[in-house]
Amino acid sequence: MPVLLLALVVAAVVASTAAGAAESPTVVARIKVAPTAAPCAAAGGGGFVWVSEYGQPFLLRINPRTDKVVSRVRIGLGSCGLAFGAGSLWVEDTSSSTVSRVSVTTRKRVAIRVGLTPYDATFAYGAAWATAYGDGELDRIDPARNRVVKRIPLPAATGVVGAFGSIWATGSDGVIRVHPSTNAVVARIPLPGAAWTAASADAVWITSPQGLVRIDPASNQIAATVPFGGVPLGDPAIVGGHVWVPRIRQNTVALVDPATNRATASIKVGTGPFVVTEIAGEAWVPSWKGADIWRLRP
Repeated sequence: MPVLLLALVVAAVVASTAAGAAESPTVVARIKVAPTAAPCAAAGGGGFVWVSEYGQPFLLRINPRTDKVVSRVRIGLGSCGLAFGAGSLWVEDTSSSTVSRVSVTTRKRVAIRVGLTPYDATFAYGAAWATAYGDGELDRIDPARNRVVKRIPLPAATGVVGAFGSIWATGSDGVIRVHPSTNAVVARIPLPGAAWTAASADAVWITSPQGLVRIDPASNQIAATVPFGGVPLGDPAIVGGHVWVPRIRQNTVALVDPATNRATASIKVGTGPFVVTEIAGEAWVPSWKGADIWRLRP
């Protein structure tokens, strides 16, 4: 091979490798927790990162500048999904059938009774929301009164996300789109086994037995499905322009490119990742079946 051609080939390989390395997520930290903690989900609020413990009735407060747990707040049992809004963390206590409201300044807790087996607490459009799997409903919580003010029927209610001026919630039959001002169901999208949710700039993403499903909010129709071979998928998030999808049994997170609707990478993380959360442009992935919390930079 001529010297010039060889040099060009080597340069191309080096450039390609460098580009791939730049696109590969970097592990910023692995934060150790107690072996019985079963850390489940994360949220940012008040300058800290908060992580729910499914195995113990505590919410961890982490200083992101030091990656150290600086305090714990007692909450309900079997906690996982959480969100920040109205100066508080809203945490679903699955086994206690409550949503814990925890002030980010005083760290005081208010326990709000919701439907049986709540999942996926979130905050959007001035209200807290949680699904109640056991009672088959989507619950709306008024932060001014700390109580449920609307219960919207949804069989085997599971996931919920606020996006595109609406609340999107999932259940065994599919997805409902709810107007946050009227609480009216404005659309229903059939999708058997619809589960966990995320929203990107132009789509709502739903995990299901068929894989990761993309819904077009303009038409309320399924636009694409990214297959994952029937493996159980956790709660995804949008980080660095990709959909990060936890593959619980594989101990990995798959990255799906919205431009192509294809999985373009797979990242090894801790044991049993269940929820990915975007915080300040990074991905936080607690090891639900392990004893650490992974912080990754895309």
